[in-house]
Order: sequence, then C-alpha cells, then structure tokens
Amino acid sequence: MKYDVLTIGDAFEDVFVEPEMDIHYDRTFASGKGIAFEFGEKIPLKSVQYEVGGSACNIAVGLSRLGLKTALATTLGDDSPKTKVIDKLIDEDVDTNQILISSKNQTGFSVIFSIDGERTVFVYHGLRDYSELKIKKGVHANWLFMTSLGDNTDDVEKRVVEEVAEHGAKFAWNPGSKQIAKGANHYRHLLHCTSILFLNREEAIKFLNFPIRPQIEEAAKGLQRLGVKIVVITNGKEGATVYDGTDFYHKVPDLHIKKVDSTGAGDAFATGFLGRVIISDEDISAKIIEESLDWGIANSGSVIQYIGAQKGLLSRDEIIKE
Repeated sequence: MKYDVLTIGDAFEDVFVEPEMDIHYDRTFASGKGIAFEFGEKIPLKSVQYEVGGSACNIAVGLSRLGLKTALATTLGDDSPKTKVIDKLIDEDVDTNQILISSKNQTGFSVIFSIDGERTVFVYHGLRDYSELKIKKGVHANWLFMTSLGDNTDDVEKRVVEEVAEHGAKFAWNPGSKQIAKGANHYRHLLHCTSILFLNREEAIKFLNFPIRPQIEEAAKGLQRLGVKIVVITNGKEGATVYDGTDFYHKVPDLHIKKVDSTGAGDAFATGFLGRVIISDEDISAKIIEESLDWGIANSGSVIQYIGAQKGLLSRDEIIKE
C-alpha cells in the first residue's frame, strides 16, 4: 500500500480543562510564572472539552485536510479511547489500517490545564515499549514523518532507514524529549537521511548539547552538518527560521491573533510547512521554502484560536486564502 505520508508516533485522547486558578509570577519558576494549589483542595473548572491528539495523529489529520493521502502508524490499547481516536481518523480520511491494537497496553491520554492561553500538560503514555510500534511490511510512502517516541525504538528507526535507502522515501522528523535527551550524535544514522528536521529553539540547543548557548543560526548549522538537508527551528512569537545549508529564511507570526490555546501549534506549523513541500512536487527551492513558511505560520496561527490541536487545522483552499 502506498501513501503520500505515513506518520509514526502517538495518538491520545486529550481532555482540556480550564480551572479557576490564577497565574503566579515568581522567579523560582524557570519560565517566571506558574500555578500552585494546596493538596486536598477542590478546584472548580470553568470548562471541560474532550478531543483527540498526539503529534503523529495531529499531523496525519492536518495533511489529510490539505488533500494528501495519509496514514498513521501507532499502537493503541483495546479500550474506549481507542474507539474515539479511530473514529476521528476515519472522519478525517486518514487510513487506519496501519494501527495496531494491543490488549496489554492502554491508549495514551493527556489532561491539559489551560489558563489565559498558557498550558500545562499531564501525559500518560499507554505504550511503554515502542518496539511494539510496527511499520507493516509492504507499506510504503513518499514521505515518512516520525514524531515523539518513547523507549526501544531501534526497530522503527531501522525501518525508516530502509524505506529511505531502498524505496526512495523522504523523511521528516520532529524528535521528542526522549530522543533530545540522548543527543544528536546518537542519531547520526537518522539525521543523515532526514530531509526536514523540525525543532523548537530550546529543543535544538539541548539536542546538540553545545557547551555554550548558541544562536539559532549556529544551532541550525550544527544540525545541518550532521546530514540534515533542511533545518526548521521555531521560536514562539519570534517566528521560525529555516536553513538549507546555504541560506537562512525567517518568518514571524501575526502577533495580533488572539491565542486561546497553544496546544498543537508546533504540529500545525510542521503540517503546513511539509504540506507545501509535498504539494509542490519539486526540489525544495528558496521559493518553496518561503511559501512553506507562509503555510506553516498560517496553519499554526489558526490552530491557536481554538481549544485542541486539530480544530483549527486548515484545508488547502483555506491556507491559500490566508
């Protein structure tokens, strides 16, 4: 079976809650702000909303809305959240034939606290051993997109390298916290076959494990030297920077957009950027990079206006109008 894109990673049931709490501004927090509550306290909720998420799921849905034939490779538990995930994917025309159901695992689950557009996420990874996440034999895609994974990913990584080397697939990657902690040098085999690498600024710095804190441009050059063709580094309201080995490109978002919830903003950006690259069906030129930045910024700007990672994902016509 052949797809435009096969995404590899997690799918979750997401529960969004808006508690009646205030943000505390305190330098003891690394970000300078946080929330606090007393043990045993009952905290009223302004709202509760149930959605489907997980980076690989979000990107599969987003690319499907752009008109691409997508599938998701993941492992779900044999439980009620599984049904919600699969029903959502079917509604979004994402192929579910590559999803494995495991009775010994649970479907991933997260609770997102949202206060004044800021979020704190409690995550339960139902799949503990990622050797159980399989890319089935006979399944091929023009592009593979791998997102955050847990432990024991050697088999998945091997299949990615095989698809790139033997079948000419292109590979896009957004490493998760487990991969970032191991460092870029550990993943030279993957970086060497990565067409597009997506990281935010803090992730890029940690992934490289530089002795000093580098500028975004220096971090991008360091990643490109490890074999990545296109490095994309996002930096919140400062925008996104792209390095193709020769030139840098930069795009800032519209800061007048009211942010309701930032969940999935990075996934939406990656979806728009990659979607434009794939739809162009040509070598990645300066023009394509600039247009891909426009698509990524437009898509993420739409998503942050809604609660959840998928409601604001744009269709191809909608993204062009942006």
